[in-house]
Amino acid sequence: MVFRVLSGLMLFKRAISIALGAALTLGFSGAAHAAHAAHAAPPGAPTPDQPDVIVGQAAPGKKLHFPNMERLRDGTLFTVVREGAGHTGQDGRLLKLTSRDGGRTWSSPAVAHDSPYDDRDPMIAQLSSGRLVLSWFQIDYSVTPAEPMGTFVRHSDDGGATWSEPVSVESSMSGESDIVDTYELGWAASHGQVKELPGGELIIPLYGTVPDDRWQRATVVRSLDGGETWHAGTESTIGAEQGTHFQEPVLTVLPDGTVHALLRIGTAASTMGAARSRESWSRDGGRTWSTPTEIDLVTSSAHTEVLRNGDVFLAYGDLSGHFTNRRGTVGAVLRDPGRSWSGAPRDLVYDSGTGDQANPAVAEVRPGRVLVLGYDSNAGRLIGDFVDVRDIRPDRPDPRRVDLAALHASGRLTIDTDMTYTTADRPNVGTTGPIDGVVGYYDAAWAPRPAPAQYTLTFDRPTRAMQVGVALKPGHAEAATVKVRTTDGTWRTVGDLDYRVRWGDDLTWFRVHPGAPIDRITVEIPQAAGWPVLSEVAVRTPGRH
Repeated sequence: MVFRVLSGLMLFKRAISIALGAALTLGFSGAAHAAHAAHAAPPGAPTPDQPDVIVGQAAPGKKLHFPNMERLRDGTLFTVVREGAGHTGQDGRLLKLTSRDGGRTWSSPAVAHDSPYDDRDPMIAQLSSGRLVLSWFQIDYSVTPAEPMGTFVRHSDDGGATWSEPVSVESSMSGESDIVDTYELGWAASHGQVKELPGGELIIPLYGTVPDDRWQRATVVRSLDGGETWHAGTESTIGAEQGTHFQEPVLTVLPDGTVHALLRIGTAASTMGAARSRESWSRDGGRTWSTPTEIDLVTSSAHTEVLRNGDVFLAYGDLSGHFTNRRGTVGAVLRDPGRSWSGAPRDLVYDSGTGDQANPAVAEVRPGRVLVLGYDSNAGRLIGDFVDVRDIRPDRPDPRRVDLAALHASGRLTIDTDMTYTTADRPNVGTTGPIDGVVGYYDAAWAPRPAPAQYTLTFDRPTRAMQVGVALKPGHAEAATVKVRTTDGTWRTVGDLDYRVRWGDDLTWFRVHPGAPIDRITVEIPQAAGWPVLSEVAVRTPGRH
């Protein structure tokens, strides 16, 4: 399990340019990675992080994707997940699993729904009546272009032993069109749980296109009869805007009845591009919505859990490129969820080592402790990690850390390195990336060639350094040696990082004897999986800064 704290205020102190890393929206497959060698997976590429629990194993030749989970009133954890040969495909079916001991052990998977089409993105919710509501959407891949067939709902009044017949969620987005943009326009899908409002009405979030507009919008449809019917006449729009895709809306009903919608955002002509997420608010049960506004999260395929103390835990696939160039599973805590969700502290929870991951689910297993589900696509496994919510907090200020970026800007610090790669779509990749105060894959220096590589800082005057901190290539194997030079010209090694994968955004600190002033720091990278990457170099001195 990976667990690293990040202050959202620090990460997003600058505007960032985002391109999806293996984005897979509505079953779109394919890699949207920029073809940089730094992204490559050569021998020595990352192995999966080790999860706390294996929840389920797919049948031979199959994979598990898109889990969702609900903690039932009796404490049972009820999970649904898609099984199929790949991320998309006609064989997709929905399985169910349960745990009665807080997620430590699980039942064998059993079929919850299987149609002739690709059944995908299952969501499970329990109503105040005890009824379970299962929702998902379907795609028919037997035709060209593939055809989204809509969102469907079944319910169970016996704990999931038997289910009603599927009913369609009607939407004004559905309709015939001759315009094709991956699919024929006029489709609707869903990647968010059904939510019950204080008065008993149900709402389900949808996204899709109307027949004459390529840009995806987000809506909500209501049920007034416990999920038995869903009529298009009840539909309300969360967001619709030319030039923007509103995708995968996720609803959270706060304790006071306010409904929050978290929206994944795409800005390209296809959905293989991403930007900062947006949020919208409804204070009338989802009938009207505020104009979606940008926040500092870059989310995909999210899920939320309102905790027993009123906080909200958000689990999502992170597209910021901060923790890794893959879509790792990140957890964030909203301790005042009635205000903007910007600035929430967040942690990397799990990284499977591939781009096809995340789509997480979360449930509070006991007060202040949650279980986050994800999947390891290569192994065909559904996995889980336990997280203590109190451990996710903003970074504390470090008064002894030197502002290297300010020294460089004032001419008091120079950089000598062969890690000189730059690219317009990653503005924070460059020689100053390692001194910008942000530990991140795309806030780093890259060498556009195989290892070795070196990065040297020279101070304009002797500096009494107490510690030197280094962060290498997040999520990829890399090795480094850290050296300092004293003012008499003597070099000495203060630390070595062996060749292995490191997750998260923590610095590794090495002690420097403060009695001997230094004037240079060198980080040598003798071995790296793909291009060498140096995420951060930091210095602490005995005094405050």
